[in-house]
Amino acid sequence: MALKVLFVASSGGHLEEISQLKRIAREFDNALVTEENGFEVRNFGNRQYFVPQMNRKEILFLPKFIRLFFQAMRILKKEKPDVVITTGALIAYPFCILEKLRHGKVVYIESFARVKEPSLSGKLIHKHTDLFIVQWEDMLEYFPDAVLGGGIF
Repeated sequence: MALKVLFVASSGGHLEEISQLKRIAREFDNALVTEENGFEVRNFGNRQYFVPQMNRKEILFLPKFIRLFFQAMRILKKEKPDVVITTGALIAYPFCILEKLRHGKVVYIESFARVKEPSLSGKLIHKHTDLFIVQWEDMLEYFPDAVLGGGIF
């Protein structure tokens, strides 16, 4: 039975980072979840899902975030991944929490941009991961149980 992987990343730098895992993605049945932003995601993910972009400071954040949980439930139910691999940010949280409730595995890769301080999504998701990877040695101060994976680029 082939391993099923769901890659989750918000648009921009997080998506750019996860796209560096193309070689790994090709080895598994996989899908990608990212934000709608008008850009086409090429050559990544056997299947792709798009969720609305959101900002935690916007006025309608809470209803949009609740909606994101329902979208995540539908995608996870359809895909039934064995593992969720994410580089963050905001959209990753519902997928990671719901995947753990499904008894699946969660791998989080802290952003390359986070050299001295952890990201909010990293801090929130850390305790729900099976594997937490940092790209800079200084980040082990915040996440001592993390694996130092080095730069993803």
